[in-house]
Amino acid sequence: MRDDSQQTTTQDTPTAEPFYILATSSRPDDRTRVLKHGESFALFDRYGDMPRAGGGEHGLYYQGTRFLSRYELRLNGQRPLLLNSSVRRDNCVLTVDGTNPDAFGSGEVTIPKGTVHLSRSWILWDTACHERLVIGNYGAVPVLVRLTVEFENDFADIFEVRGFQRGRRGEDLAPTLGENGLDLGYRGLDGA
Repeated sequence: MRDDSQQTTTQDTPTAEPFYILATSSRPDDRTRVLKHGESFALFDRYGDMPRAGGGEHGLYYQGTRFLSRYELRLNGQRPLLLNSSVRRDNCVLTVDGTNPDAFGSGEVTIPKGTVHLSRSWILWDTACHERLVIGNYGAVPVLVRLTVEFENDFADIFEVRGFQRGRRGEDLAPTLGENGLDLGYRGLDGA
């Protein structure tokens, strides 16, 4: 008599490898990464994002005002799997290394995990914050990937971020798409 319950066939797994382990997300972790220079500071999650979820304090701040309240990068619509994340000793540079999770199409793995490497570097210096992205393909064939970035601003002061309710706020200005980027604006109660 044959026991089929312990046999693994290629039909049971999404790839031809009998012992393939699917990877679709990283382990959860809520540690915050902080960059600081002068009167500017930025709070990131360990992926190098400023997510809307969590405590809500993530973002880019200058002189006590949050200028960027959300910034999230996705690779083919998914958060990259985290390989490493660290802040330099002077708190001016955050480096994050990630890779793609398994990508599916027509019920099959189209891009296996670990094929695409994504290196992110955030630099905060003076009153500017820059991100550098480097993408590499370690697969045997070319792959097509889509990078998306979602971002928001709220121009909330540090007290509002911590839960203080203001009686009045200024007005959000309509975003302006320019030749070199997008301007997000706010007119404060003082007219500035």
